Amino acid sequence: MEKKKIVIAGGSGLVGQALQDFLRKEGHEVYVLSRSAKDKSNFLHWNPKRKEIAPAAIEGTQVLINLSGQGMADEKWTPARKKELLESRVLPTQFLYASFQKSKTLEQYISASGINCYPLNNYKKVYKEEDAYGDDFLSFIVKEWEKSADLFQNLCKVVKLRISVVLTPTGGALETIAKPIKMYVGSPLGSGKQWMPWITITDLTRMFGHAIDQQLEGAYNAIAHADKNKTFTKKLAKTLNKPLLMPKVPSFVLKLVLGEMSTMVLEGIQASNVKIKSTGFEFQYEALKPALAHVLNKA
Repeated sequence: MEKKKIVIAGGSGLVGQALQDFLRKEGHEVYVLSRSAKDKSNFLHWNPKRKEIAPAAIEGTQVLINLSGQGMADEKWTPARKKELLESRVLPTQFLYASFQKSKTLEQYISASGINCYPLNNYKKVYKEEDAYGDDFLSFIVKEWEKSADLFQNLCKVVKLRISVVLTPTGGALETIAKPIKMYVGSPLGSGKQWMPWITITDLTRMFGHAIDQQLEGAYNAIAHADKNKTFTKKLAKTLNKPLLMPKVPSFVLKLVLGEMSTMVLEGIQASNVKIKSTGFEFQYEALKPALAHVLNKA
């Protein structure tokens, strides 16, 4: 495996930190773009809003990974918040594209993307990468996100990993779901029949590494499996050795509290991982029970 100089934008989040560790263990030279890069030898300055980027972030870089984007579930989706969510993904990408115009070494651009790009409310269909985008806000975000990533196609190979719910030991969606269960107030959401597509952080970081090793191009569903919300909640409670005592949270309550953002928990999709497997990638965790045991250190 060839060792490469890799630069990560948005590398300070849960996925970014795990990805840094994984790629360094694989022997790559890894740098992270940061607005506050002082006193950190592997951090390089950038500020997309001010159009600033350290020359060292461009010089000799072979792989550019972009994980930039504000958290979709961090705040309620007001019109202003929707604008922020879109711009936090598209504008940094456009700036990176402009910054790398004269690069003579860039081989590959890898963009985070979202599995929620497909139409909702279809409980039977298993979506493949060639299927059309949906018409909801999440799908619109992903469509514009991927469109900006495709700007790099005239510079290098472009990979878009459509990431599902990432199961991590701390933080993220799993911690949010587990907290009420640990407090004996956990329950399925809405009908409980909506699909929850997921992937462990272990397999996700390995997929990024695989994309680099194999010099992949195109969109790939980063999903190990999808379980219904009720099933996921029950298996998580069992893994935590906690009972589920509360009834399902009614859909109208979630819609009242979360507004349009309730689609993130009340709707879901199934997606195929056949395409990434066809490139030789093998998941370590495709069944929920061992995946939860691994992530929560309950094996």
